[in-house]
Amino acid sequence: LSSANFEPLTKSWEVIEIGANNLKRELTSAELVKRYFDKEAERFDSIYSDQKGFRQKIVDRLFRRVIYQRFALTFEYCCEVKGKRVLEVGCGSGRYVTEFASRGAEVIGIDLAPAMIDLARSSASKAGIVDNCRFEVADFRHWQEPHNFEICVGIGLFDYISEPMSLLKRMRSVTSEMGVFSFPVRWTFRSLPRWLRLNSRRCPVYFYGRTQVAELMVAAGWSDITVTRLSRDYLVRAKAW
Repeated sequence: LSSANFEPLTKSWEVIEIGANNLKRELTSAELVKRYFDKEAERFDSIYSDQKGFRQKIVDRLFRRVIYQRFALTFEYCCEVKGKRVLEVGCGSGRYVTEFASRGAEVIGIDLAPAMIDLARSSASKAGIVDNCRFEVADFRHWQEPHNFEICVGIGLFDYISEPMSLLKRMRSVTSEMGVFSFPVRWTFRSLPRWLRLNSRRCPVYFYGRTQVAELMVAAGWSDITVTRLSRDYLVRAKAW
C-alpha cells in the first residue's frame, strides 16, 4: 500500500485531536468560570441590592449603570410575559428569573455555579414566587431536559463563553419566539482593566464587536436582530423564526 492510502486516516486523527483539545479547553474554561462565581456570588448579587451604603450606591450607579439599563430594557423588549415559558441560561443569583416569575411567566434558570443557584432559590423564596420558577445547577451545552420555551435570555453570559456559536444555536433550537442576550463591547476604557482583573483571578472573559455580534446571531439562525449599545455592553433582541 502507498502512503497515500493512509492520508484520510491521518487527517481524521488530526480532526479528532483538534476537537479533543477544543473540548478540553472549553471544559477548563467552564470550570474556571464556575469556581470564580462560586467565590464571588454574594458580591455579584449585591450589585442589584438596595441594602448597601450610600458610597457603594454611587459607585454602582457610576460604573455599573449598564447592569440596571440592560435589566430594564430586557423587560421592555419582552413585553407581556404572563403565561409564557422562559429560559435563562447563566441565571446567576436569579434576579431576572425572579422578575419574570413575578410577572406571571413560568421560568427555568440554569447556572454552572452552585453558590449562585443557592442565592437564586433563596431570592425566589423570599419573593414568594417559587411556584413559578425552578433553578438548576447545569451546563446548558449538556442539559437534557425537554425544551420548549417562548423566550430565552442570556444576560452577562457570553462574557465568559469562548465558543459562543454553539451556545447560540442551541438556544435558538429550544426557543419559539424571541431571545435577549448581552455581549461586552470589545473596545471601551474598561475592557483592559476588566480583562486584567478577571484573568488575575483565573476567570476568562471575552469581548465583541458590533459586526461580530450581528454575524454570530445570523449564523446561529436568529432573525430580525436588533443590536443596541449600552455603554460597555451590546444588548441584542432577536426573533426565533
